[in-house]
Amino acid sequence: MKATYLLLSAAFAGCAYGACPFAELRRSGFLSEDDIAKFEAVKRDSKAAEALFKAHQAEKREPAPQSGIIGPILNDVLDLPLGGGLLNGVLQPLPGKLAKIDLPTPQPQGLEVIPGDDPDHQFQAPGPTDVRGICPTLNTLANHGYLSRNGITTFAQAANAVQTGYGFTFGLSVFLSALGLIAGGDLVSGIYSIGGADSRVPNTLGPALGLDKHGVFEIDGSITRQDVYFGNNANFLLQRWNEYVKESEAQGGEFNLAANAVDNGFRYDNSLGTNPDFFAGVVWFAVSHAERVFVYEGLANGTSGLANYDNVAPFFLNETFPDNWFRRGVPLTLPVAFQQAGEMFLANPRALGGNQGVGNFVPLDLSTDLSTASPAQIGCFILENLLDVAPGQLAPTIYNNFELYTGFIKGVIAPFFINDGYFNCPAALSFTEPSDSAGSTSGSVSSSGSPVNGAYPGIGVIAPNSEPS
Repeated sequence: MKATYLLLSAAFAGCAYGACPFAELRRSGFLSEDDIAKFEAVKRDSKAAEALFKAHQAEKREPAPQSGIIGPILNDVLDLPLGGGLLNGVLQPLPGKLAKIDLPTPQPQGLEVIPGDDPDHQFQAPGPTDVRGICPTLNTLANHGYLSRNGITTFAQAANAVQTGYGFTFGLSVFLSALGLIAGGDLVSGIYSIGGADSRVPNTLGPALGLDKHGVFEIDGSITRQDVYFGNNANFLLQRWNEYVKESEAQGGEFNLAANAVDNGFRYDNSLGTNPDFFAGVVWFAVSHAERVFVYEGLANGTSGLANYDNVAPFFLNETFPDNWFRRGVPLTLPVAFQQAGEMFLANPRALGGNQGVGNFVPLDLSTDLSTASPAQIGCFILENLLDVAPGQLAPTIYNNFELYTGFIKGVIAPFFINDGYFNCPAALSFTEPSDSAGSTSGSVSSSGSPVNGAYPGIGVIAPNSEPS
């Protein structure tokens, strides 16, 4: 491009002073049709040269793709300090400090019976050393061997299993598994527990407390687990499930968006009125709505699209796939998940903030009004606030290794939000830092295995410690 402008300048100058090489350049084929048009424009009006030059300078300032890799951009170059990014839809390596992390890959999608008659993926109840936790869908994947049956998984394994088991797209699956790793895993190795803290997970940067660690993946006001303030936050509560079923019955027996919007508001109000430490921050907003979206989008039978009792109950009551259950034929995408979460929020909105004692709710001062923001804007807002969980909720491990965590987010999460045709978040990301007082080790226990018809073997039905519904 620079050579073109030099030639145009030289040609124009030559013609202006009598000698005109333009005809020779044109005959030789050295000039393109675009170059010829620009030259003719300059010949007609010398001011066009200045306009062309300014356009050229502006074009130079546009972030140029580098080897086709998609990722954040800073000062016109890819901002991938620890590697990663997307190339042809595939995550690229993370060299250096994160080189040990095994990366997920796109898995085959489409309507398929799960687990079918595959001998490697038949149900096995967890043994005494197998960990299970807050998430029935992940517990189900472990019980069927799509995740390690011991409940100790990796960033790659979990993302691949979610694609295979539930028909979520690569981008959505990477986002969820990455959030799980950030929530309670060992970032350097990419290993995490789907339950509480476990000695089989390294503690390279600090305590890796598992997905059950309160405040990130595990939140107040969840569907079938109690708030950590009241005790064990990992065990399934049959009482809550029965209340959830009643909400679906009001919607014709469907666990649909309307039923889940009611449930989300009900759980929020209950926690707000009983839990002095109740907190509903940015990550709460994402997780509380997303976990409910996944019920009717992820657990519905792919042959009918119905998220009714027969299709949903086995995941909660026994943590197993229903008989003759098919994963969805059209994969669930990251944009659709955010669209559904946004619709659910608007159907029954609640303020973000936290209790400083029951009856003393302090709203969060947010830069984005979520009630008026589009789902795409909400996605970008959450991306830049993933690590700002609030003082008392975020482990100091993240605060003390902030550049390592933001480098991971830039390399494996952000590429799905940039130049994607939907979110199109700013290429230059600015992450909100956590307070240096952040730190919570509460809520790091595993569940008592997997329930059988809602009761735990040898224990029975778990009753809430408090927080009456």
